[in-house]
Amino acid sequence: MPNVLVIGDVIDDIIVVPKEPIRTNTDTDSSIQQTLGGSASNIACWAASLGADVTFLGCVNSKDEFRVTEQFASYKVKTILQLSDQATGSLVVLVDGENRSMLTDRGANKELDIKSLNYIFFTNFDYVFISGYTFFGREVIEIKDLIYEAQHGGSMVLIDPGSSGYIRDFGLEDFKNAIYAADILIPNREEFDLLGATLSQITVVKNGSAGVDAYAEGIKMKTYLVERVDAVDPTGAGDAFAGGLVATLANEQPLDQAIQVGITTAAKAVQIIGARPQL
Repeated sequence: MPNVLVIGDVIDDIIVVPKEPIRTNTDTDSSIQQTLGGSASNIACWAASLGADVTFLGCVNSKDEFRVTEQFASYKVKTILQLSDQATGSLVVLVDGENRSMLTDRGANKELDIKSLNYIFFTNFDYVFISGYTFFGREVIEIKDLIYEAQHGGSMVLIDPGSSGYIRDFGLEDFKNAIYAADILIPNREEFDLLGATLSQITVVKNGSAGVDAYAEGIKMKTYLVERVDAVDPTGAGDAFAGGLVATLANEQPLDQAIQVGITTAAKAVQIIGARPQL
């Protein structure tokens, strides 16, 4: 079976779902749950849950190495963890219906060393999925080299841009230049409006309840409709979609089938609290 490497952040998620409109300067009754998250971490877990052979590469505080390794192992995800003195990343998610606001401290994730990853390392993997969060705070050439080394090692490179806010902070044109030549780009609608459909051979746009658009060489090929479900928590829906997509490709199925599986997986994700499959 082809191997999948997922590169990106490890985040401790605190998910807050208010049961009423938030009241300023006083209490608001809410449901609060803490889970291990991070976009790339979630993608790895969803992909493994669908039978893919998945390895995750990230950076955590040295005291959290065992905890994080064990949590990934519970999802059958192998790990290559770099260690830092910085705190493991953390994030507070405020959920409001289909909308969510995220307050993020990336912590140790910012110290992930990608310069040491050469093409020989990537020969162990058929698919490399990179979370755009990995790119922020780095030089354009460092990102371009990472993509080149992965492809030179024989891997297909998939990129989720990560965050429209971070893209603007990075610099739109610099970000476009950095990720140009990825094989598959998987933005949401806000990210797509910034980046367009010409940065990669294939662009798969996540439009939430409005469906999924697929582009080839900048030309829109198909719109995929999604089934309406009763959403409990939209956190991680895009990650579940991406995990389903890369797992299906790794299971040697065509892109059309991979998108359909991604949609089904995302529908499962929004019906549970948290951003990962239930064990």
